Amino acid sequence: MFVTLLILQLIAHVLADFTFQPQRWCNRKDETLYSTEHLLHFVIVFVLSWLCSMQTSFWCAALVIAVLHFFFDMLKGILSRREKLPYAIFFIDQSFHLLTVVAVVYWFSETQTITFPFEIGSQQVWIVFSFLFCVKPANIVIREVLKTFEIPVSEPADKNELMNAGKLIGVLERIISLALILIDQFAAVGFIIAAKSLLRFRDTATARTEYLLIGTLLSFGIAILLGIFCRYTV
Repeated sequence: MFVTLLILQLIAHVLADFTFQPQRWCNRKDETLYSTEHLLHFVIVFVLSWLCSMQTSFWCAALVIAVLHFFFDMLKGILSRREKLPYAIFFIDQSFHLLTVVAVVYWFSETQTITFPFEIGSQQVWIVFSFLFCVKPANIVIREVLKTFEIPVSEPADKNELMNAGKLIGVLERIISLALILIDQFAAVGFIIAAKSLLRFRDTATARTEYLLIGTLLSFGIAILLGIFCRYTV
């Protein structure tokens, strides 16, 4: 029950911090100590944490998660306005959020009886989490990894190339790869990687080729790890 509730809270975190939080909110929160965006995000975190728990009594734990989330966002905003901001601030911030979720869920599981309104298993909710993570969160994680290692974002080689085409391709390849892994079709994933390599790595510019290679490996790596974790761990 603890693992299932924990994964449900990870789903709530992904929805609140990535899916339902526009980039302009993040930028605004980094610019000011307190803003309307902080308050809106606080409400979203609380509501989603409570709803995803499927526990009426989880409202207090959801409130604790939301308050700590609000505090860490304010701290991140303060650090973001300093010149010597560590490139890994995104991952540091996310680590604090995840540690908070784990601690609060553990405390709740030790003090309350966890009962779900219907039969639900950890593997099922992990599959939901994996597909959600493969959409917007994975794109953001890849972007932050590139930023952390000071790899400049590559501009489209062709000005007629769609600005968000790369993001959409990444989302589709992760979803397809994850689905194939879940049905034990690992060979098909290798075929997709090879096919994409032929299409995307024909660029003669070394820097752009390396950029595409890093992005592709990170993208497929996320989907593969999520799929393997689901099949053999959860």
